[in-house]
Amino acid sequence: MDLTEGGTVHIRRVTTAGLLTLLALSGLAPAGATQAQARRLYDFGAQGVVIWSEPRAGSGRNGLGYAGQGFHSDRSEEHGLYRCDNFESTLWHHGTNATTGIVGWVPACNLADPD
Repeated sequence: MDLTEGGTVHIRRVTTAGLLTLLALSGLAPAGATQAQARRLYDFGAQGVVIWSEPRAGSGRNGLGYAGQGFHSDRSEEHGLYRCDNFESTLWHHGTNATTGIVGWVPACNLADPD
């Protein structure tokens, strides 16, 4: 009887661990958990940084961001080269101005990491 109970508990643990792994790999994990890991807070590296509608210069301008307002990035992607004063970048962040709520794309060279 002890062997059966121990074996049953072991099978339940293995099954539970397998199901949790499958859930994580399938992308069916709760959205909040993945979004919390993906979101990152930056700040605007200059005054009047353009928040673009697409990750390229010349797309529509959704608004402006200013140092101290904060920018919540929900993802980043490599796109066309963008020049920011003395820097340039092909990495663009999509996210939200933490103060105004304006959503769009900002090149990485216009963002400052608060850490």
